[in-house]
Amino acid sequence: MTFSRKLVLAALCAASGSWALAASGSMRIVNDWGSGFQAEVTVNNDGTATLSGWTVEFDMPISIGNIWGGVVQSASGGHFVIGPAGYTNNVPPGGSVSFGFIGSPGGVSAVPVTVNGGGTSSSSSSVSSSSASSSSSSSSSVSSSSSSSSSSSVSSSSVSSSSSSSSTGSGACAVDYVIANDWGSGFQVNVTVRNLSSQPIDGWTLTWNLGAGESFAGGWNASFSTSGSQVTASNPAGHWNGRLAANGGTASFGFQANNSQPPANVATPFTLNGVACGGAASSSSSSSSSSSSSVSSSSSSSSSSSSSSSSSSSSSSSSSSTGSGRSFPAFFVGNITTNGQVRSDFIQYWDQLTPENEGKWGSVEATRDQYNWSGLDAAYNYAKQHGIPFKQHTFVWGSQAPSWINNLSAAEQRAEIEEWIRDYCARYPDTEMIDVVNEATPGHAPAQFAQNAFGSDWIIESFRLARQYCPNSILILNDYNVLVWNTQQFIDMARPVVATGLVDAIGMQAHGLEDRPLSEIQANMEAVISALGLPVYISEYDVNKADDQEQLRIMQEQFTYFYTHPAVRGITLWGYVVGATWRDNTGLIRQDGSFRPAMTWLMNYLGR
Repeated sequence: MTFSRKLVLAALCAASGSWALAASGSMRIVNDWGSGFQAEVTVNNDGTATLSGWTVEFDMPISIGNIWGGVVQSASGGHFVIGPAGYTNNVPPGGSVSFGFIGSPGGVSAVPVTVNGGGTSSSSSSVSSSSASSSSSSSSSVSSSSSSSSSSSVSSSSVSSSSSSSSTGSGACAVDYVIANDWGSGFQVNVTVRNLSSQPIDGWTLTWNLGAGESFAGGWNASFSTSGSQVTASNPAGHWNGRLAANGGTASFGFQANNSQPPANVATPFTLNGVACGGAASSSSSSSSSSSSSVSSSSSSSSSSSSSSSSSSSSSSSSSSTGSGRSFPAFFVGNITTNGQVRSDFIQYWDQLTPENEGKWGSVEATRDQYNWSGLDAAYNYAKQHGIPFKQHTFVWGSQAPSWINNLSAAEQRAEIEEWIRDYCARYPDTEMIDVVNEATPGHAPAQFAQNAFGSDWIIESFRLARQYCPNSILILNDYNVLVWNTQQFIDMARPVVATGLVDAIGMQAHGLEDRPLSEIQANMEAVISALGLPVYISEYDVNKADDQEQLRIMQEQFTYFYTHPAVRGITLWGYVVGATWRDNTGLIRQDGSFRPAMTWLMNYLGR
C-alpha cells in the first residue's frame, strides 16, 4: 500500500464526562422503501484494549437478505446475533467499526443493540436513529441499559447537557476526520459529522482550517468555499445530504488537498452552524491493529463508521462473507483478456481476471446446443492456476447473446436461459463472481428475450437461477452510466431486485468518465450506495486519453477515490495493451512493453 496514515478526529461540543464501558453500539435506519430497508450498526470500543471477536445482538421482526461488514451467526425468532467480517474483527481503543444489512419488510424503526466481545462487559446502545430518505421524517431514539454498565445514563447526559446550548440546534456534535490516502503531493480526507443533540439539524455548515502548506483541491457530497486556510463545507435543508437526524444522525463528505509537506496530524477545531467543536486530535495508522484515540473523553460514541473508511483497501489480504455462506474475494485490482487470450505478463500486474468476450453467451453458444468453452476454459484455468479470483461476464445481456434465442417461444427461451446458466455453473463451480444481468437499465441493453421468457420479473428470475446453480458465487448487477447521467434510473431498476436478497454487489462500469468532474462521480456513487446498501465493484475502468499526462492526472484522481472507498470491493480495468483495447486511447502498456505514465504511477501506487 502507498498510504498508511489514518487520522481520526472526534471533536465534541458536549459537556465532558467519563466513559467506563468497554463497548457500545447503535443502529440507524439508512433507507426504507416500504418492502425493505437498509440499516447500519456501529460498534464502538470504549475501553483501553483492542476489542476482538465482538458480537452484536438485537431483536427485530425481520429477515436479513444481504449483510456486509458482518456475518449472521444465528437468527431465531427475530433474535439476531451478528459477528464480524474479517476486516471488522478488531476494534482499536477509542475506535469503531460498522456493518450494514438489507432487511425486510420495511416500515421498521431502529432498535437497541447489545455488544459483547473480547472478554469485555456487554453494553447496549444508548442511541439509535433513523435517517430515512425523506427529509421530513423524524428519527427515533431508543435507550436501554445493560446490567453491567451505565451506558444509557452517560449517553443521555452527553445529549441533554448541550441540547440547549445553541439556537441553531447544533447542540452536541462529533466529527471524524480521516486521512484515507496520502500520495506525497496531496492527500484525501473522509469527513463525517454527527449530530449528538436531541433535535435534528436541517441544513448544516462545517468550517475548519487546513494545516500549514496545505491547499484545498476539491471535494464531494457538499458545497465548498475557501478563505485562506479556512474551508467551509455545507448543504442546505432539503438536500439529500443536508439533514443531520437527532441523536446520532450523520452526513459524510470528502475532499482532496495539495500539500508541500506531510498532512497535519491535527486539524483546527471544527465549527458546526456557528458553534465550535473544540479539541485536539491524535493520529493513528490505517492498520486495524493500531490504536486511535479520540479528541475528548466526554463521549466515545464520537467515532463513526468512517473510521474504517479505508477498509476496502487496507483489508486486501482477507476476504469477507455475505452471511449466507458466500465469501467476497480479497480486494483486487484486475483486468481482462487481450484479444481472446491471457497474456503471459498478466500476473505481473493484475490479481483478478475477467474474460472480455469469451464468457458472453453468444461467444459460447453461437449455435444452439453447441458449446464452445475453449476461451472460457483458458481464462478460468489461468485464474485457478495462479490463485486469483475469476469473474464471469456475463449471463443475461441484451447484446452479444446468441441470435437464435430471439426466435424461440417464451417457454423455450426460459428453458434455454436456465440450461445456459446451469451448464456454466456445472463446468466452473468455483467462479468467485458473476455479472448475472448486464445493462438492464431502460434505454441501455436490457435482454428482450429474458423479458419475453419471464415477464416483468426477468431480472429477479435471472438472479434466482444464478443463485440456484452457482450458490457460492458473488452475484452482481452490472451497468453503465451509473456514475453519470442514469444514476436514478439505475436505482429505480435495481431496488426491487436488491430487495429480494439475491444480489450480492453492484457493478459500476467506469467507461467514459474522463471529462466528468470528480464531484459528480462521487455524489452519484454515494447516492447508489445509500439507496441500495450493497458493496460495489468498479467493473470496467479505463481512461480514454491520448495525452499521457492527462491520462495520468485523471487516473490519479479517479482511481484513488475508487481504491480508498469503503464500499468498493475490487476494481477491474478494461484492457491494458495499447492497440488491443475497445477504445483507442485507453491502453497502458505500449506494444514495445514500455509503460505509459499512468501505468507507471498505478504500479507504484499498488506496490507491484
